[in-house]
Amino acid sequence: MQIKAIAALLLASILLASFPGAGSAGAVPAANAAGTSSAAQPAANAAGKPSAAEPTANAAATLSAAQPTANAAATLSAAQPTADAAAKSSTAAEPSANAAETPAAGQPRYYADGTLSAKLPYPQELRLQGIYASQASYFNLGTRWSVQQSVLHLDIRASRKASLSSLTVEINGKPVHSAALSGYGETGKRLDVAVPADAWRSGSNEIRLWLGNKEFGEIGFCVDERDKDNWLTVQKSSWLEIGYRTELPSLELSQFPYPFLKDAGDTSGTGTSIVLPDQPDEAETAAALQAAASLGSYAPDGLVGLHMDKHAAIVAGDHRNDHLIYVGRLSEMPEEIRSAAPQEAVSRIGEGPVLFRTVSPYNPNRILMVIASGDDSSVLDTAARLLQNKDMTSQLSDSSALIPAGTDINLASGRLTGDTWTLEQLGYDNGLEVRGPLRQQTTFDIKLPSNKLVVPGAKAKFQLRYARNLNFGQSLATLYVNGIPAGSKKLDASKADGDVWEVNIPSRAAKLSYLEFSVAFDLQMNDLSCAPTGEQTPWAYVDPSSSVSLPAKDERSMLLDYYPWPFIKNGKWNDAAFALPSDPDGDDYSLLAGAASYLGRSLTDNSASLKVLSEGKWNPTRDKGVNVIAAGTPASLPALKALNGSLWFRYDSSFSYFISNEKRRLLPEFAKQLVSLQLIPSPADPETAVLAVTAPDERNLALAGKFLAQDKNASGLIGNAVLINRWGEATNHAFSGDDSYSLSEKVNLSTGQARLFTILFGTVLLLLIAGIVFYLRKYRRR
Repeated sequence: MQIKAIAALLLASILLASFPGAGSAGAVPAANAAGTSSAAQPAANAAGKPSAAEPTANAAATLSAAQPTANAAATLSAAQPTADAAAKSSTAAEPSANAAETPAAGQPRYYADGTLSAKLPYPQELRLQGIYASQASYFNLGTRWSVQQSVLHLDIRASRKASLSSLTVEINGKPVHSAALSGYGETGKRLDVAVPADAWRSGSNEIRLWLGNKEFGEIGFCVDERDKDNWLTVQKSSWLEIGYRTELPSLELSQFPYPFLKDAGDTSGTGTSIVLPDQPDEAETAAALQAAASLGSYAPDGLVGLHMDKHAAIVAGDHRNDHLIYVGRLSEMPEEIRSAAPQEAVSRIGEGPVLFRTVSPYNPNRILMVIASGDDSSVLDTAARLLQNKDMTSQLSDSSALIPAGTDINLASGRLTGDTWTLEQLGYDNGLEVRGPLRQQTTFDIKLPSNKLVVPGAKAKFQLRYARNLNFGQSLATLYVNGIPAGSKKLDASKADGDVWEVNIPSRAAKLSYLEFSVAFDLQMNDLSCAPTGEQTPWAYVDPSSSVSLPAKDERSMLLDYYPWPFIKNGKWNDAAFALPSDPDGDDYSLLAGAASYLGRSLTDNSASLKVLSEGKWNPTRDKGVNVIAAGTPASLPALKALNGSLWFRYDSSFSYFISNEKRRLLPEFAKQLVSLQLIPSPADPETAVLAVTAPDERNLALAGKFLAQDKNASGLIGNAVLINRWGEATNHAFSGDDSYSLSEKVNLSTGQARLFTILFGTVLLLLIAGIVFYLRKYRRR
């Protein structure tokens, strides 16, 4: 019996140590989850759907709600309360004083719940074509992850001829796997590649796939490299599965936005709530939305999962188990939060707002951050805006900080300005390099403020160097801007050590505020020197002094195409305000918090504040000089009734459904279930705008959330009005407004193109005048 018991234990340990499968993303090992549960401990589901990067309440740090165990204390960082400190506290809801002490320096500690799993989707479908080809994709891993194991799942389709080829997978420049493609066909097959844990690094990682043909060297590789029958595609259904342990958060303020926002995996904001007092004033609500924008400034895809509500509603529901950010006056603060405040900072709260982090009184495995003020709640905005200054935030090495009145928390003026940027200024300090024969390409991008519109005259100037062992009769470089060819240049042996390439950027390629530049090099070689390894490997290099010039006019039309304009201008709040419905609840607050977080993505200047307009405080037909986002129904936000005559899709006389217009015919029953996003000029001030987020039925308003807070949906908004049906499907409508240029906007005299245009126009004008004069003189004599 003893032998059988020992064997059973060994088998169980092997099974528990196995890597979680594809369907287990975000799962917590059952051994830890079961072994740490107690009657006093919150259930895993109570944690508000923890993300893949977030351990569940049962698994995290192996703490019970009543008292940490000794083993659990060993896994905590110096910033967390020790087992002894927790034992001295009267209840779990009262963190000990030690919880607010500055963490000691040292190696990071990790959660004790074992390996978690994150499923990272492939960013795009790849197509490799020819006898020899490669493409790279990039995956972002958390800076606070300790990778334990990983598997790359590739869904592959290959041509019949590709059965003679092989596929090689490289991670950060090092090969980790090669496979023959003889068993793959056009119907598709999955390739699972186990990747060593030490192949990964924090932050961005390159996965490069190489397609090579076994007949290379026998068929004249350099002649036949563009064989279209030899191809392979990697489907977008492919994914990377990472098993990792995540770092335990400390109480240092400098860790912001962690753990409220994960730096990889699930970065939607799920598992984080912003908490308001039960009777918030406008300044407190505005500061909370500013804090949401601060979180959003770290989130490239938006925070569709971010929650915001009043304190009583938070603690009464599942969101009590989230990581929490409380914003409010000290006098209105709940006692369990106020008791955790550092007394020294509180005693000086009249001098300015206070920031502090502590263990959440509602779940000892979660962090609470507090933005507090004295009786003057207007100063809360300063602390919330400080969090948008990454440099200053990194200097907050303690668990609490007082921000004295008058402190300059604005971002330094070193941000990029003007119309011309070098690669070095864009962050590519080492330039861009490609290696290998045939077509190799590298990319970089520029994101302009959403109100900027590139005018004719844009160009790029590249400083190039490239290998001398090329077939210069066939080698060239090509620039693509947003996928549109801009120009090509033949490489020249006499200029291999220093070549200059100027290329004009087509206007149609620069219509958007986001521009992706792809520089493709066709590095053709002679005979069999095409071999991809060794000293003969061809290369090309783009120097960091290379530049892009994008002359732009300052404003666009008021179209949803350019959202977040007009609420953000030149990276700064542009007299922006949020209109609140009467008696807002968690859905109302969360809708606006998601919108604020998405707008925060575009903030590069934190010197401006935003406003909140309570119901009854905003009159859209009278108030000027403000760009308003108003979300609600005509019943909950009566100001929308005053706007009805200005809406592209108006309500009927009873405000129960949207009525038809020249763009769309709507059935009343269908129109009752719609939600609309309508960007209109303000009736009181046509230079400003109102974004009306409205629906006849309040239950449907939440459907607009993903279009206000999620990049993949917000970036698809077009025109003046969007109608969203009850299935979450959006239809764009354009009623007016375009970006047609006046003559003065088309002509930019700083460019060679414009100077040539001016000379030609002037010449034609002179000839025309001379012809008229000659004609008049001729017939006057008669």
